[in-house]
Amino acid sequence: MNVLLCLSHSIEEYDQLRLLHSLGYGVASIGGYIDPAHPHDDKRPALPEIPMVAAVKAAVDGLGTPDNLGVAQSRLPDPILEWLGDDGAIVYHHHLYRLFGQWRHVEDWLRGSSRRRVIWRTVGQSLRNNELEAAPFRDRGLEIVRYSPKERSIPGYAGEDALIRFYKDPADWEGWMGDEPVVLNIAQHDATPHARDQWLNWGFWEAATDGLPAVFAGPHTEKIGGLGTLSLDEMQTWLRRARCYLYTGTQPASYTLGLIEAMMAGIPVVSIGPGSMWFPDLFEGHEIVGNWYDDPAKARESLRTLLEVPHIAAKIGAEQHAHALALFGRDTIAAQWREFLG
Repeated sequence: MNVLLCLSHSIEEYDQLRLLHSLGYGVASIGGYIDPAHPHDDKRPALPEIPMVAAVKAAVDGLGTPDNLGVAQSRLPDPILEWLGDDGAIVYHHHLYRLFGQWRHVEDWLRGSSRRRVIWRTVGQSLRNNELEAAPFRDRGLEIVRYSPKERSIPGYAGEDALIRFYKDPADWEGWMGDEPVVLNIAQHDATPHARDQWLNWGFWEAATDGLPAVFAGPHTEKIGGLGTLSLDEMQTWLRRARCYLYTGTQPASYTLGLIEAMMAGIPVVSIGPGSMWFPDLFEGHEIVGNWYDDPAKARESLRTLLEVPHIAAKIGAEQHAHALALFGRDTIAAQWREFLG
């Protein structure tokens, strides 16, 4: 079986390519990893072990437009559909206009075999408008794989065919030591922290870490005193060495890959509560973490305890790590994708 990824998130693209390839599927991406050995995005490493599909690369390159990838996702070239065969699957992220704008074209392909599939894989970007947009296509062959059970509370919810959370391979992340007594956060910011406050709850971070040793990292954070973009190895090193992690959530997603990576590393996490969220019913980061606060002053006291009492930090980190393995571990998620795709 061949699987075509039309994704909008390079980290998820990297993870899905690795997972599906390891499960024995033929896999290609119309995205930053169209040539896995030479990715367009440096957030994750190259994947030279995954063969580039020449037919897919040639069809995209042959478009000759300034944005070949976007154009190809918006109107899948026939040679790519031919590569998928009679039992292929097409997977899209949240730029659904690219899929639905060409639905007649895709539907013609679907009708060619009962084993062909078109899937919307949600990644935390869905709200009412996305659900309403997808709903009419449910009886025309669209399948939906959810990333969180919280999505069921979205107004206009369009249903699901499977719930498969994000995953992380524990071999990549484990090894927390906590020998650096600082509070860590990793996220993407703009030129000023308050420009991202509505998306990342920067005010909560400032209040909860006031007077505590703290460090933050991620794209553009160097503009506001942070570490800036880290390589994967550097980020994993910080997650293993920092004493604790403060998760401040993202809007409107109920959790992100960053939270999962922290928990998989074993670093103890304190989470913001749902009271700061635009859509509290969609937020489950606090439920997954367990150690959460709506009041930043109380979060600060919890962080202070983790900084000052290493054995408590180790105990909480180990408990959260075990929970992360059960929810997001590679083996768990691999089995779910295998069952869904067949």
